[in-house]
Amino acid sequence: MSAKQRLMYPNTVPRGPSSGDEEISPDAQFDTEVIDYLKFTIYDPERGANPYNYVAGPMGGGKGALQDGGGNFNQNSIFKTIYLYLPHQLKETYATDYAREALGAFGGAANDAFKPGATAADISAKLSEAAGGAKSEVAFSAIAGIFNGATGALGLEGNVSKQGIAALAKGKVFNPYEETVFKGVNYRSHTFDFDMSPRNTKEEIEIQEIISVFRESMLPDTNGANARWLSIPRFFRTEIVRYTPSSRNSKAGEGITRPEALSSLLLFPTNMVLKSFDVDLTPSGQNTSLRSHFEQTDFGPASYKMSLTFDETAFITRNMVTGVNRDPAANLGTEPGSFGLGTSGQGMPSNPGSQRVKAASPPVKERRSQGRTRR
Repeated sequence: MSAKQRLMYPNTVPRGPSSGDEEISPDAQFDTEVIDYLKFTIYDPERGANPYNYVAGPMGGGKGALQDGGGNFNQNSIFKTIYLYLPHQLKETYATDYAREALGAFGGAANDAFKPGATAADISAKLSEAAGGAKSEVAFSAIAGIFNGATGALGLEGNVSKQGIAALAKGKVFNPYEETVFKGVNYRSHTFDFDMSPRNTKEEIEIQEIISVFRESMLPDTNGANARWLSIPRFFRTEIVRYTPSSRNSKAGEGITRPEALSSLLLFPTNMVLKSFDVDLTPSGQNTSLRSHFEQTDFGPASYKMSLTFDETAFITRNMVTGVNRDPAANLGTEPGSFGLGTSGQGMPSNPGSQRVKAASPPVKERRSQGRTRR
C-alpha cells in the first residue's frame, strides 16, 4: 500500500468548456470553480485513537469521546484521509422512540404522586392509597379471569377483558391514563454510493488505493499466539469540505474549506464504523479495462461502483446539532459549545467548548447557462 496520507477522487478539476464548444457562447463559458467532497478521516486504535464514547481506550486512547471532547484524536492517530466527490443522494434521517405507558388505576393519583420534590416514601404512600380505591377495577379483572378460565377449561371460544366486562355491564370503560413516554433516540446509518471512472492512470491508481484502504480499515487484524486475538478495526469521521483550485491544473486539496450552508444542513457529528463495503468492477455489465496503447499494460477496470454503509456509534442529541451544551458542573442553563466535525481533535459532541457553530451563509447567487453553473 502507498505511504500517501491523503487520497482523492477526482484529483483534478473537471474540464470546462473551451472555445471549441460552438454551441455555448463565449460569454457563457466558465470553468469549474469549486468541488465539494465528502471527507473521510480514518482513525487507528492501535495509534491511540479511542473508538468508544464512555470508557477509556484499550490502546491508551484516553477517555471516551462523549466525556472529554475527543482530545485523544490527534494527528498521530490518523491512518489515512480520503476525499470523494459528493455522492448521488444527500439526505439526513432522524428517528426517536416513544411508547404509550398505561398508568391504569394509579393514573388518578399520579399527578400528586410524581410532583417535583416528592420522595420515594411520598410516592409509595400515594400509590398505596390509590390501590385501595381501585377495588372496582380489580373486581372486573377477576370476573374477566374467571370467564376466560372457564371457557378455556371447557374448550369453548370466548375471551374478554376487564374493559369488555365493564362496557357490557356498565356501558363505560376504565380510563387507562395513558401517557406517551420518550424512550430514546435511534442510531443512524448512512449509505454512500460512488461511480468512479478514471480519466488517466493516475486516477486509476488512486481509486484502487482508496478501495484498498476502505477494505483494510473495516477489517480486524489478528495478533497473539496462534492468532488468538482480533484487533479492533479502525473507525471513521466524515464531513463535507469544499475545494477551490488556485489554477486550472491544480490538484484537488490545495485549498480546502467548509461550505457553511451545506455542512450545516448535513451533519455527521459522531464516530462511525464501516459496516458494509461493496465494489462492482463491471457496473455496465461488461468487463472493460484501461490499457497502455504502446506497452499493452493492463491498469485495471475502466469504471467502478462503490457502496459504503456506515453505522454511527452514538445517538444524536440536541446539543450536537445546535452547538450549545448544558453546563456540566451546574447541570442547568446553557453555555456556548463547540461543534467540530472531529478531524482536528476538537469539539466532539456533548462537551462544552469555546466555539459555536457558525450560522449558514446566505445562498450563493448562481448564473446558469447550458447546464453549467457559475458561482
